[in-house]
Amino acid sequence: NKHDVVPDEGGRGFRLFHMGSLASIGGWKGVMDMTKVGDPQGQQVKVGKLSGIASFAIYRAAYWGKQVSWANKILIPMHWFKAFCFGRDISRF
Repeated sequence: NKHDVVPDEGGRGFRLFHMGSLASIGGWKGVMDMTKVGDPQGQQVKVGKLSGIASFAIYRAAYWGKQVSWANKILIPMHWFKAFCFGRDISRF
């Protein structure tokens, strides 16, 4: 992300800030680590860690929200619903 590296006041070097981590681990579970979330001004906020279905829902919402086209915003929930109802068939590959 272009906002991860921010020039300092002198124009040399950089400051890296962490925006948190989200992951889906399967089985309607996920993990979220936002222990040291920062911003470009150098302030840090401790949000904490979360796991289970709540972090899975946050992951799905973030994944859906990052989509650019309306076609993907419509198709992705349809694919999630299809996988929920019928499973993921990988036996044909």
